Amino acid sequence: MSDSLTNTGLALKLLPDDKLKSSERLQLIDKAIPSLNHGEVLIKVIAAPVNPSDLVYLMGKYGVPPKDGNYAGFEGCGIVVKANAGIYGRWLQGKRVAFFATPGNDGSWAKYIITNPAYCIPLRKDLTDEQAATLVVNPCTSVCLVERARELNAKAIVLNAAASQVGKGVIRYARQVGVKTIATVRSESNKQKLLELGVDAVLNTNDEDFTESLKALAKEMRATVFLDAVADEETALISKLLPAGSTAIVYGRLTETHDPIGGKYSVADVIFRDVRIEGFWLSTYVRKAGPIKTLLLTRKVQKLFAEGIFNTDLYGSFGFNEFLTAIDHYAEHKSDGKVILKPNESH
Repeated sequence: MSDSLTNTGLALKLLPDDKLKSSERLQLIDKAIPSLNHGEVLIKVIAAPVNPSDLVYLMGKYGVPPKDGNYAGFEGCGIVVKANAGIYGRWLQGKRVAFFATPGNDGSWAKYIITNPAYCIPLRKDLTDEQAATLVVNPCTSVCLVERARELNAKAIVLNAAASQVGKGVIRYARQVGVKTIATVRSESNKQKLLELGVDAVLNTNDEDFTESLKALAKEMRATVFLDAVADEETALISKLLPAGSTAIVYGRLTETHDPIGGKYSVADVIFRDVRIEGFWLSTYVRKAGPIKTLLLTRKVQKLFAEGIFNTDLYGSFGFNEFLTAIDHYAEHKSDGKVILKPNESH
């Protein structure tokens, strides 16, 4: 394959206006694909999803510094078409893999992506392209969060944004390993869906007795871990309702304020009730875990998909022309399911 091959993708337009839609922060551009450095592989992208973290990145407020003109998108699946990466890289050539982008480099919302082979996961044949494209960020995060709760000896977990893909994954996996879940939602429409999924209790944050109900349930079920995807004031609000010695794990920032500082917390709870707050970011986990531990994690996740325990809800698959409209829909209606870009099927 020629190094002069041209790539096409959706690149970030870094703009300061917080009120702009996600689609207004992207532009379709062509760029030449550079020669591979040692330790890199070239992947022809089959499918790439939109995650909440992508939307925050487009606003320039994610943990990865935004680069104007870089293709966006953190994960996807595709075929490794070229490698300059030793034995493992050569072995990956021709294989369908799930992958995530190298932080700071071009992302997955393009026809091709260059990434590190350590960020590539060979795929089982029984996973669809759409499910494979969503394999890394959300399902792996769900498993890691539940495993961390088990390390902390939690008998039950409280989670917000429970109708999200991570939230649903946490409920499914926690049920399998014997950890109970208490979900908080902001919409009555999500309650029945989560109960059918296997959650042990669902509370609406808008109910008048929400705080009293959550405090009583957390004590009864010994819920000593809070998985927080919202941050800001909610970190302190829910942590205050959990038993002493509990841990809040902040892994997202869905709050509409997009406060650059992020989560808030109660100093009194931290000092006098031994409430702890820690963060989780999958990129950090993978970097620290190393390739063998990461491979074991992704094999477990693929097995959960194959067994039907994990299943990513899909809104639809789109080419470049329809994707911008679809991403704005996702920004407002995340519980409808994932929006998938199929860049090589675009016209």
